[in-house]
Amino acid sequence: MITKNILRFIFVLVLQILIFNNIQLSGYINPHFYILFILLLPIKTPAWLSMLSAFILGSIIDIFSLSPGLHASASVLIAFIRPTIISLIKTNSEVKPEITPNLNNMGFRWFTSYVFLLIFIHHTIYFILEVFSFRHIFDTFYHIIISSFATFVLIILSQLFIYKRNT
Repeated sequence: MITKNILRFIFVLVLQILIFNNIQLSGYINPHFYILFILLLPIKTPAWLSMLSAFILGSIIDIFSLSPGLHASASVLIAFIRPTIISLIKTNSEVKPEITPNLNNMGFRWFTSYVFLLIFIHHTIYFILEVFSFRHIFDTFYHIIISSFATFVLIILSQLFIYKRNT
């Protein structure tokens, strides 16, 4: 399991740096595919390890994006609140500590709710910290919505592609 998570860490890091950091359509669409690593951490992952992994991942993305801690802070936040989100959207017996929250294990409705909430929170923190002003609040909100949607679509498509064979 540890090897799988390390490979996932490297995979999303390379994809983000080489491909997704170079996609900026109309200056508003900035997909942050790398947060898939945080979303797919096993539920039983200790909080300190989730936040440390998120910090390291976000810091590496910050170095390559020339952003002063924006990715790291938004990533650590979603790693911190992830257990709360999982407990808020769980149903009676869906969530078992030993599983990985992915489309195959959790089902479409649960997984899309989980992913959308965490992506939206991540992007809200990231873009508000990036602008650090309420002067252009409507542009910032538009940026949050469009980039969240693009990231959401990429993550759901990646899950459909990977887990299609298991259904």
